[in-house]
Amino acid sequence: MKKNLYLIMIVWTSLSIAQTNPIDRIGLKGPITFNKTPYLLAWSQKPNANYFVQEYLPKGETVEHFNQLITVNIFVTDISVANAIQQKTQELTKRKESDKVCNFSVINSPDGGESIIDCLLSTGSADKLDAVEFIIYKYKQIELDNNKKALLVYSYSKRGYGDAITPFLTNLGKFRRDLLNVMISEQMPEIKIKE
Repeated sequence: MKKNLYLIMIVWTSLSIAQTNPIDRIGLKGPITFNKTPYLLAWSQKPNANYFVQEYLPKGETVEHFNQLITVNIFVTDISVANAIQQKTQELTKRKESDKVCNFSVINSPDGGESIIDCLLSTGSADKLDAVEFIIYKYKQIELDNNKKALLVYSYSKRGYGDAITPFLTNLGKFRRDLLNVMISEQMPEIKIKE
């Protein structure tokens, strides 16, 4: 049960508020480059002693209304990638009951050391969508400097809002494939917890 609490990740609504000087707690000040775009540290939080989260944005974007976002979650707990993926797929399956756009797929590395979930989510009413979001989560169990095990969840998000939703969904097939290929080849960042 305790491990489940650590793995509760906010899928859609970011509780983030703008930070003037976000604190780098995981040794990843940035910029991070993903798909040839640099992302700068925009927000960080340590919700509890075993959970760290940092968000990175391209220049000119805000946490409150972004088009692209990189998030790095660190859960200091000994949970396997397979168990974490199972929890996330259960969460997304439940979401399908209230989000008619919600869909996801899972890709496992041949050695089982990493897994990827990509998903499509939406907000709005049954009559009108306010936003859609495509997210790729990459999971890997890591060992920290203190020999503790942790789960690293590295994710990329891309959003479309209002009138941009239809073109976003029309182009999803192409950019999904391209972005998945980028994430699959992406080296996971080296994490160094700063107490």
